Amino acid sequence: MNAIFRVLNGGERRTVGRLALAAVLAAVLGFVLAARQRSGWLEASGSLVRTQEDLLKAEDSLAQAKAEWLRWQQARRDLVSLEESYFYDGKTCVTALMQDLQVIFRQAGASVSQIGYSYDNIARGRYGRVVVDFNYSGTYGSFKKFLSTVERFPKFLAVEKIDFQNVGSSGGPLSLRITMAGYYAL
Repeated sequence: MNAIFRVLNGGERRTVGRLALAAVLAAVLGFVLAARQRSGWLEASGSLVRTQEDLLKAEDSLAQAKAEWLRWQQARRDLVSLEESYFYDGKTCVTALMQDLQVIFRQAGASVSQIGYSYDNIARGRYGRVVVDFNYSGTYGSFKKFLSTVERFPKFLAVEKIDFQNVGSSGGPLSLRITMAGYYAL
């Protein structure tokens, strides 16, 4: 390399020196810009990773919300189905309940008297119930059949209270005061 510098005159040496200095400055400037670009790229890459993680969380949250919404829709359909199948209609409740109780009494072979009906609103006025009180007399077997018939009946009926007035000792009939409830949707 010294042989090349010896061949060059002073002006050419200064020009080659300036070019070498410019090349070194360009290389330093290139390294500085590359370092800045790399730092910006690393920040952008980190931001992209965080955004992708947030997206995955949002998609998971959306999937959970959709599943929850589907469960609420199914619950609503179940409530409508229950209201249609197991609850009485609010307008014809007493009449339908009276007819159903006559069917139950007939199937159980029970004798009833002094039947009384009363209304009671429950669950913030969306549902109601009709409470039925009556005197029951019959054998223990017919009483078991009565309870079994009420339990299997397709409408939602509940025996709420049983007062034993005469337990039928010495083979006599049972005498009971029974309180039942039938539920209706308004």
